[in-house]
Amino acid sequence: MTPGPIEEGAKVATGVVEGLKSQPIALALIVMNVIFVGAAAYASHELNVRTTARYAAQDDLIHKLIDQCTKRTFFLAPTLKEPVHEDSHQ
Repeated sequence: MTPGPIEEGAKVATGVVEGLKSQPIALALIVMNVIFVGAAAYASHELNVRTTARYAAQDDLIHKLIDQCTKRTFFLAPTLKEPVHEDSHQ
C-alpha cells in the first residue's frame, strides 16, 4: 500500500528536524531571520502609524488655514471725505 500525504509530510518533517539537529547553526539562523522579519514588520507598522498621524495633522492645519483665508467677512471700505484744513478761512 502506498503511503498517503500525511505519512509523506511526516517523513519530510522528520528529515528536516534531523537535519536541524545535526546543524544547530542553521536552526539559529532560521530563528534569527524570523525574529528580524517580525521586528522589521513591527517597525514599519509603527512608522506608518506615526507618518499617517503627522500628515493628518498637517492636513487639518492646512484646511483650517484655508477656511480662515476664504471665510467671507464683509469689509466696509472707509468713505472718502473732503480734506479738512485747519488754516482755511471760510
